[in-house]
Amino acid sequence: MKSHIVLILIFAAALLGACTSASGPMYNVYTEKLSDGTNLYKVECGGLLESSATCRAVAVRTCGSESVSPVQERDRWRGPTSATSDPRVLVFKCGHSPAPEMRSDAAETKMAERFVLDADALFAFGKSDLDSILLAGKQRLDEAIARIRAHGKVGEIRVTGYTDRIGSAEVNDRLSLARADTVRDYLVAHGLDARNIHTSGAGSQQSTTTCPEGESRKVIACLQPDRRVTIEIGG
Repeated sequence: MKSHIVLILIFAAALLGACTSASGPMYNVYTEKLSDGTNLYKVECGGLLESSATCRAVAVRTCGSESVSPVQERDRWRGPTSATSDPRVLVFKCGHSPAPEMRSDAAETKMAERFVLDADALFAFGKSDLDSILLAGKQRLDEAIARIRAHGKVGEIRVTGYTDRIGSAEVNDRLSLARADTVRDYLVAHGLDARNIHTSGAGSQQSTTTCPEGESRKVIACLQPDRRVTIEIGG
């Protein structure tokens, strides 16, 4: 009887181990050599047990002793009428690097016009979805759309989200990208070609302010220019 119980336990453990192996975190890593000689990495996490931490853990292992500099991180594609899930994707560089809009490939595109939109006027506090866009924000976006159409044929539109320094880097990276994606969705819903629009989230990497330490109301007000979304039009 005891031998039967031991066999059953061994069989159950084998099944559990197989299940964990089959349905555990899965990911693919790709590498692209940029024109400046640096590597750009892309990791896609698609396992049943994966989380946003999985892609970042892979990035940390890839970079070794160097820091991970996220270029883009996406959990979901939010189209105007769709909320289907995509695999999690993290694009990153190893070591300190400029924000995405300063990459060498961006420098090759001549920008015809640039809009800087106050995120506090665009979105309700801490929000990033289409329903949270404020009336003043919609008016600013409509003005930008009219200016974009006035250019006629536009080669590229780059939308970049930024946050202030308050909060963790992970939260700020997510929020800045989510707001950039939502602005893209608004532009597409109002007739602009989605194929020409590229988004990125810079988090708090490119501050434009010099404010004291802390998180008081005065400091938060001082940091307001850092909370923004930019729209750049390529000629």
